[in-house]
Amino acid sequence: MRQSWRVDVKRISLGTIQSRGAKLLDPGLVSFGPKESDFLVRHVEKVRELDEASPRGVFTTSSYVPDLLRALLTCSDLQFEQHSKTLQDRLAKLMGTSTNAKDCVFAVVHTEQSGVQDQITILKLDAVVEAAETGTLQGKVTLKVLEKLIPEPGKLQKALSWPDPRATSDAILIDANFTQAEYFSSAFDIGASPRSPDAEKALHKALVASVNPASLGAALADAAVLEGPADAVLASLATTYPELTPVAQATARDVRPAGMIRKNKISALPLVWTADGAKLTIPSSKAGSVEITPDPAGQGWLLILHTAGRPTLEQ
Repeated sequence: MRQSWRVDVKRISLGTIQSRGAKLLDPGLVSFGPKESDFLVRHVEKVRELDEASPRGVFTTSSYVPDLLRALLTCSDLQFEQHSKTLQDRLAKLMGTSTNAKDCVFAVVHTEQSGVQDQITILKLDAVVEAAETGTLQGKVTLKVLEKLIPEPGKLQKALSWPDPRATSDAILIDANFTQAEYFSSAFDIGASPRSPDAEKALHKALVASVNPASLGAALADAAVLEGPADAVLASLATTYPELTPVAQATARDVRPAGMIRKNKISALPLVWTADGAKLTIPSSKAGSVEITPDPAGQGWLLILHTAGRPTLEQ
C-alpha cells in the first residue's frame, strides 16, 4: 500500500554544481513563500512515496553521512549551510568521475510532519528543462521562453531522503540510472537494493538454474512461502537444497543490499521450456507436473505435461 507523506518545509539550502563538479556555488539558506514551499514539498513527497516493492537504501558501516543528516535536524542556520556544503562537495567530487553528469541545483530540504520524525531530503535537480510561458499584454498573447528550469517532481532523477520508516532500510534512494552511473549513491555512502520484482525474478532464475529438476517443484513451493532479504531467503533454501549454496554465497558477498522477497510472488512467475520452436509455459506451482524423458524410440526427448483435465486446443 502506497504511503503519502504530506510535509511542511522548515529550511531549504540551495547550491549549484556545474561542469561535472568543476564549478560550484556553495549552498545557502533561501527564503521561500507558499508556492516555493509547495513545489519542494511535492518533490519530497515524491521521494518518500513507498510501496512494498520499493528498493532499500543501506549506508556503509563506516559512513559519517547518517550523523551529518541527523545533525541537520537541530543545528544552527550557519551549520545547516556548512553541512549542506559538505554534502554538495561530496557529490561534486564524484560527478567528476562520470561522463554524463548534468549541471544541477543541489537542494537540502528539512521538512516536518506532525507525529513523525523530521526528514532531510537531498535533491539533485538537473537544470536542463526548457518551457515557454504565455501571458497577455495590451490584449495580445505574449510568449517567453524559460531555460534551465528545475524539473517537476515526476521528472526527478536522483534524490535521497532520511530517515526511512522501514526497519530494513536506512534511507529512501531514487536513482534513475543506478546501474549506469553510481556517482550519486557513492557520494553518500549508500547502496540501493533491487526492487522486489527484480529480486524475485533473480531468485526464481537461480532456483531454475541450480536446483535438481526433480526437486524444482518442491523448491519453488518452499520459496513461495518465504519473505525477507533475498540473501537470507537463499541461505534458508540452501539448507534444504545444497546445490543453491554457491549462489547463496555469491549473493551474500554482493556489496549492494539484497532486494526484499515478498511472500507468494515466486509462485506467480512462469516456467518456460523451449525445444524445436515450441514453447511450454506453466505456472511455477505446476512444476511437478512436467516430465522430461528420453524418447524410448530414440527420436530425441519427450516433454510431458500431466494435467487433471483433458487438454483443449485454443481456437
